Amino acid sequence: MNLDETLLAGREAEWARWLAHPGENPLLPDTAGRLSGEGWTIQNDLCVYSQLQPQYAEGLPHSGIIVTRRPCATVFDLTPEEAAATHALLAEVKAHLDDAVRPDGYTVGWNVFPAGGQHIPHVHLHVIPRWNTDAAAGAGIRYFLKEAARQARPLSPGGLP
Repeated sequence: MNLDETLLAGREAEWARWLAHPGENPLLPDTAGRLSGEGWTIQNDLCVYSQLQPQYAEGLPHSGIIVTRRPCATVFDLTPEEAAATHALLAEVKAHLDDAVRPDGYTVGWNVFPAGGQHIPHVHLHVIPRWNTDAAAGAGIRYFLKEAARQARPLSPGGLP
């Protein structure tokens, strides 16, 4: 994991690009509820779930995202109705994935703003099924954040963090 300043700089550059070209935002559903480059969808009146195609899932099979139909930058911008619709859709997605691929667990979360890992200014809830056989089984979001912080911490002269 490369944690130098280029990761944040890259996220900030992508964020700025999408803000400058909102009509090209790949996370805005089309009139049929599909996302550009995404697979099948489950949807309700306010949001859409799209399963990422394997080439975009980056080693996270059967993962996908829930996005709002209304352009909205972050989870903090959701209306109460959108938040409820997102939660309702999450339950439908879980039921579908439980039946279709039978995961042993899930990682679910939002990245907010470039410093938080978000690079496209449109709210999207990641839904990642997990299995006991995953290389990172048992490691959740906090594990990875703490591990990244540990790796970035300079060693003291005695070799201890």
